[in-house]
Amino acid sequence: MHTGRIESDAYTTEIQGGAEHFGKVMGDWLVNEVGNDGKIWVLRGLAGHPEDTNRYNGLLQSLEGTNVEILAEEHGDWQYDKVKNLCETLYLNNPSVDGIWSSGADMTRACVDVFKQFGAEIPPISGEGNNGFFGQWIRDGFKSVSAEHAPAQGAAGVRAAVALLEGKELKKHYDYNPTGWDVDKAKQYYREDLSANVWWPTELSEEKLQELYGKK
Repeated sequence: MHTGRIESDAYTTEIQGGAEHFGKVMGDWLVNEVGNDGKIWVLRGLAGHPEDTNRYNGLLQSLEGTNVEILAEEHGDWQYDKVKNLCETLYLNNPSVDGIWSSGADMTRACVDVFKQFGAEIPPISGEGNNGFFGQWIRDGFKSVSAEHAPAQGAAGVRAAVALLEGKELKKHYDYNPTGWDVDKAKQYYREDLSANVWWPTELSEEKLQELYGKK
């Protein structure tokens, strides 16, 4: 099993991308920024998707014992266009928000663009390891954290499946819980010569990065 939710242990091995940890990295950082009595918006992913559920559970762990108030909670499906409309509506209804928990980089980019569109100060907002988001973060200088969710997890799942077919022994459980990135680390990875669609960190070679994401 790879990055899913199941109420059973009837599997040979599982590789979990640490989605609850991912959400908690963002949540812990945001609570530290907005304080015990802060007011936040919550931008979730695709309703019913295990990754969305797990990331949200991580946020709830961060909020335990605080008085942080969720002013609005919306499913943005991890989509830029949908969240741009959502954030415009939220801002027009009540622009007084202390911080934003966003479970995906494209949603973060959309909400940041909304605040810029209205000429407003960008509140602290969480993000993740996306080249487009990194460029925006570096240029605009707002407060953020980048939770890590490496694409290489998918390849790890394939390697695990092949290993099992070859009769190799694997552990029952593999977990991936990296720390969040600050803007200085984002600067080390950001590539202006590559498109916004690169996700960091990556195992792709430089040749493959240029082939798939190089700006022509």
